[in-house]
Amino acid sequence: MNRPFAGQITTALERRAALLTLRNLDAARWLNGAGDGVPGLYVDQLGDQLVVHDESDAPKRGVVVALLDSARAAGRAAPRAIWWKTLRRDVRSRTKEELAPQFVYGAASSGDTAAAGAAAVSPTPTDPMLLVREGAWRFVVRPHEGYSHGLFLDQRDNRRRLHEWLARRAAAGGAKPGGTAPTLLNTFAYTCSFSVAAACAGSITTSVDLSARYLDWGRRNFAANAIDVEAHEFARGDALTFLEIAVKRGRRFDAIVLDPPTFSTSKQRGVFQVERDYGALAELALRVAAPGAMLLCSHNQRTFRDAALEEKLRSAARAAGRTIEQLEPFTPPADFPGPPAENPAARGCWLTVGS
Repeated sequence: MNRPFAGQITTALERRAALLTLRNLDAARWLNGAGDGVPGLYVDQLGDQLVVHDESDAPKRGVVVALLDSARAAGRAAPRAIWWKTLRRDVRSRTKEELAPQFVYGAASSGDTAAAGAAAVSPTPTDPMLLVREGAWRFVVRPHEGYSHGLFLDQRDNRRRLHEWLARRAAAGGAKPGGTAPTLLNTFAYTCSFSVAAACAGSITTSVDLSARYLDWGRRNFAANAIDVEAHEFARGDALTFLEIAVKRGRRFDAIVLDPPTFSTSKQRGVFQVERDYGALAELALRVAAPGAMLLCSHNQRTFRDAALEEKLRSAARAAGRTIEQLEPFTPPADFPGPPAENPAARGCWLTVGS
């Protein structure tokens, strides 16, 4: 039987052996397209299930067999289920059903239902979600989702760094008069995974997103980690409009996450295009950044080069009357290899605001 990409999949799993054998991690990328020698083919592990993202018209049956064989050769348990999502460029003209992943192998499971807060995230016949582990955290994912399964795996290292930085701030009494807890503003929050990392570090979080459904998903992530949802803010709305209001109200945040989609549309502002509008977003964020604040400045637009982002950030700082103390590019985690021009992973930098 033809097993396309069998050798590349086996090699990719061998490269990731140290990561994939961690007992507290079951959400990682098995195969990262050109970075693993298989352009257009990506495979994510979510608990006991796999999600294949294909933009190369790869043969489903052959790839599924190769995944099962490679997992067995690496001494890993066979996935309980495999989903197949064909990546399309004409997403606006496709139905929700056409964009949704196909169930191609096994039987869907509910995942780690023994995790804290599992009762709040129990799956139903119409919502087969599961919990995955990332260190001490649990996140709700939905492998059957058409757009994204709910967790950006390429931001794993950044979630940890944000958590560690805010934990140090919290231990120092917030580094502010009165010893108040540090604050996080998470714009374009999606399912609020950065907010979970920050809340677990003792921070008070504000999560902003246009989608009420994703904010509700974020609340489920909070519940899965035994975090008091009522102690944190979930704001539905346009991120730039929220920032403009925050500027007028004099709000300040110790950490800010800027990780917008490549495109988004709101009734308030129309189309947001990341390469065009990142500077305006960063300027508003810098106006609400507390002295010494840390900003994660991230995006997924491959044509938006690091030098162009840095130029926009420095220009935004000048317009906001702020200084940049440090600007440090970040790199994708180990399971996202490949050159930036071909890597779908997030790119960007950490920015420290001067005091």
